[in-house]
Amino acid sequence: MSRGPNTGKRQREAVRANRKKEKEDRLRRNRDMRARGIEPGGSEEISDLAAPEQLPEVRLEDVVISVASQPRRSAFGPCKLFVGGLGSSTTTEDLRTAFVRFGSLVDVAVIPDRATGRSRGFGFVTFETSSAADEAIKGMNGASLDGHSIKVNRAEAR
Repeated sequence: MSRGPNTGKRQREAVRANRKKEKEDRLRRNRDMRARGIEPGGSEEISDLAAPEQLPEVRLEDVVISVASQPRRSAFGPCKLFVGGLGSSTTTEDLRTAFVRFGSLVDVAVIPDRATGRSRGFGFVTFETSSAADEAIKGMNGASLDGHSIKVNRAEAR
């Protein structure tokens, strides 16, 4: 009974043993070079290449480190919130009624299950302003809607 070109476990063990042997050889060669005063990977090891150019000295005072910050969320324009933990009977109108008290809404959507048409348990509410969205997060996160405790936070991009 022939197993074909792939020998499976024996081949993997042989490859693993070969890698281990190569690593041991490399470590032994590096130790020998260090004992002779040659840094492994240095220019003495590679005699075919020309000597590298000397780099200029850099003082610590001359180094400038800039940290790229995340772009600020605009206080203007629409702000989309994720609402999780909705009951299966929650409708878009129920969600709109719960959130309209925090500010002007642009869009409200309860995501339905394709098979049943009932809520999948989450939805999105988009406010006209970021400040209204922040107030809605403070007021509704952990609140009860249709007998279910809901979680409200800023929606993340896909």
